[in-house]
Amino acid sequence: MAKLDKDGHLIYDKISLNSVIQANYLASMQDDSRVDDVINIYTGLMPWNKGTPPCSHTEIGFWVDGELWFFSSTTRKELGANGETGTRWRKGTKLLHNPDRWLLQERVHHAWKDLAEKIDRANSMIGLKYDFTGVFTDFVIPWAVWKEKDLTPELLAKLKKIYCSKAVHVVDTGKLAVYSPKRQYTWATENRYKIIIDTAQFMVKRGQVV
Repeated sequence: MAKLDKDGHLIYDKISLNSVIQANYLASMQDDSRVDDVINIYTGLMPWNKGTPPCSHTEIGFWVDGELWFFSSTTRKELGANGETGTRWRKGTKLLHNPDRWLLQERVHHAWKDLAEKIDRANSMIGLKYDFTGVFTDFVIPWAVWKEKDLTPELLAKLKKIYCSKAVHVVDTGKLAVYSPKRQYTWATENRYKIIIDTAQFMVKRGQVV
């Protein structure tokens, strides 16, 4: 059974399924958090996000030891590790307890080694705080949106903060780049991720009760 160690790293025996799940939170006055709504409205003004769903938060998930676990960076202390904002793992059954608020995308992989490397990248970022400044300032410099860097050990050592979609993108690709939740959704659709129509049904079929 997968579990978290004392520092919040995901510890598991084996990868159960060769797929990656991207979970997109659909902000539309769904809860008491107005940060989600502001991110959705603000990033929706950018021309490359035209026509995207109201995504305000992004998670990346992996099937380990028969369970779905998600990684991301969160603004909300009650959802973070040890009551802190920032990077953390969360079991899928807890994350998706309101399945109608989530739009899932799935990409099936065949290289198990790639999946292990993605999980390792996520574990390497445990301890980073949420980048409240970056989530609102990264996008005001147009050329920064199209710039990518490899996540080298040296670059990782310099990181102190990161927001959700930036963290998800680097876990999936190994590239540190400016990605809003809306743009990450578009990236996934362009990179062989398939939309899952019914989140609750998807979880039930795989024995995950939400």
